[in-house]
Amino acid sequence: MSAHPPRPSIDHTILSPSGRATRRARKAILDREAARLFPPGFWDEPQPSTAEAARARAAMLRSSAQRLQDLAERGMSPKKFRREAASQEAEAKLLDWEVQP
Repeated sequence: MSAHPPRPSIDHTILSPSGRATRRARKAILDREAARLFPPGFWDEPQPSTAEAARARAAMLRSSAQRLQDLAERGMSPKKFRREAASQEAEAKLLDWEVQP
């Protein structure tokens, strides 16, 4: 037995007398083309490294700490928000220290 090469896909719009494709045929053609042009994983973003994730978390913590400081300065739960801001700053510094080579 000899292996046959895969048959080329048929454009069913050519076979139709009116030149219109059925929904099923159109969906099949679009699915084949999408699979050919965009293989699995094409749209997925690469996973960030642990260092990148730590840097992003540290930046988020600093931003949050700054917002809490601003709220505390305006009189909104000053003791609680300053304490939480200091805690977040300390965690961000720890993350930065762990990431540095």
